[in-house]
Amino acid sequence: MNPRHRAYQLLYQATHALRQHSQHVTLTPKTPSCACCERRWAEVEAPFQAAEYRYGKSGETEYLCLTCYTPRISSEVMLGIERMNITGNTSTEIYGKLGMLVGSGGIVTPQAELYLTLPPKLHEKYQHGEWGQQGRLSTEKPLARLIQLLVHGALAPLEDGFVYIENWGRKADGLMRQLMPTTSLHEVWCNSENGVSVLDLHAIMRTANVMSAQGIEAQAGRLAFWSPILDAAKGRRDEEAFAKWLTKVPDPAALLQALPADPYSRLRLPAVLGILMPYRQQLLPYCETATPAAAAPNLAKAASHQPEQGTLF
Repeated sequence: MNPRHRAYQLLYQATHALRQHSQHVTLTPKTPSCACCERRWAEVEAPFQAAEYRYGKSGETEYLCLTCYTPRISSEVMLGIERMNITGNTSTEIYGKLGMLVGSGGIVTPQAELYLTLPPKLHEKYQHGEWGQQGRLSTEKPLARLIQLLVHGALAPLEDGFVYIENWGRKADGLMRQLMPTTSLHEVWCNSENGVSVLDLHAIMRTANVMSAQGIEAQAGRLAFWSPILDAAKGRRDEEAFAKWLTKVPDPAALLQALPADPYSRLRLPAVLGILMPYRQQLLPYCETATPAAAAPNLAKAASHQPEQGTLF
């Protein structure tokens, strides 16, 4: 089985109650595959069952697998009322959808349990729904909630996979087209309405430990401290700024060696470290896993005791 399917399986299982309480109609599709994720009908979670979907008033009818259709389903029971639509003397209840949770995230555990992170105003709206009553809603940032679940053991075993949704957004197609599961902290797949990106959370955890050992943990979440590193990750190298940065770090070679190898993860260092640092001690067991062999050449370049910007970046 394609490992990618695991993400769809988990989301499908975690949202069973949402579909169960909805009024959506299923039918036999007339196309070879889902119009969103492009998986063939024999491969999807509910084989040869589809939902009709029309993109815009004049758009052609498309057939979506039930997993890809799920974020588009209004949920009176699981979420609740999003707003009241008032037309003249008539008021209609509009219910929340996963695919309309702008600025919200989610985590699906290996046991197919869904946790949602919502901005305070959305949390206030949906706290009385079933997911709210079950304690599945919170107002933390998505990554903060992910780390909390990790610390509490809710994402174990990691090799069974979990799904991390960084932003549900409004563009369900962008989210569902390439949904990816995470099976290692070396590659945390961040799914969003803008597609998917990868974060080396393990390397950032290792960076946090090195900073703590060198007594500079207070700098972890400060953008100004990381400025030369971030500029280098963007391809803009400032030799003078980098030289000054070296004087602020007791053992720069050790810190540079700990940094994630890929530029995308480096660009997120201040934000992720700011969230991660309070949980550093509790995350120590997750730092014992070996570094993937693919990263070894990059880390080897950082081993010199007299680091030079050109060789480290």
